Amino acid sequence: MKELRKILMSDPLVSAINVHPSQEPFVDLVHFDPDIVVDPSLSNRSRYFSFVRLSVANKLSLAKKFLPKGIRFFIKEGYRPLHIQQRAFERALQRIKENSSNQNLDHLMAEASKYVAPPDVAPHPTGGAVDLTLIDSNGMELDLGIPFDAIPQETDNATFFDATNISVQAMQNRQILAHALQSVGFVNYFTEWWHWSYGDRYWAVMTNTDKALYHPVSEQELLNLLQKA
Repeated sequence: MKELRKILMSDPLVSAINVHPSQEPFVDLVHFDPDIVVDPSLSNRSRYFSFVRLSVANKLSLAKKFLPKGIRFFIKEGYRPLHIQQRAFERALQRIKENSSNQNLDHLMAEASKYVAPPDVAPHPTGGAVDLTLIDSNGMELDLGIPFDAIPQETDNATFFDATNISVQAMQNRQILAHALQSVGFVNYFTEWWHWSYGDRYWAVMTNTDKALYHPVSEQELLNLLQKA
């Protein structure tokens, strides 16, 4: 993986990025590309959990060409409604507050944002982010060291992309994932090996782009954009 700056979602650099409303449509990854497989286990969060912006879907289709033969992307989550993002962040913040001797708000926000992005800058509600892993030709998930959606503070930071407290095989598999996704313009959130995005505020910071391409949308706004597709 390319050596990148390590910036948290709670960093003021992220919230300072300008973003203008985008009319780019959303598409459902379930039906977009037969070589991209979607895990239905999070479908109870939102009926649109497998939806992303059209450019994101197209980039995933391009990225698969950089994967070794027989390896495919396994999508865990795309779009996440703002109210779910808000609730998840509040829970993460409360958990950190209960387990930290440092009650400084900036510290608490930073620690919480290692696991859940603050709602105002969160990539998932924009349709620009995707959580994913890799599967083999038999549909079995590859070893990437620590399960998707694990909590950094509970895994000795093994969720961090460049963690060294995982197996050599897991490190190699993470590099396979990174090579494919970085080759088409995605950026990783360094505390979560599974989280990649394009077009959101964090992507703009990490690529030195002046403004983000996508703003957060409600489920109704997503539906309206689907109708324009």
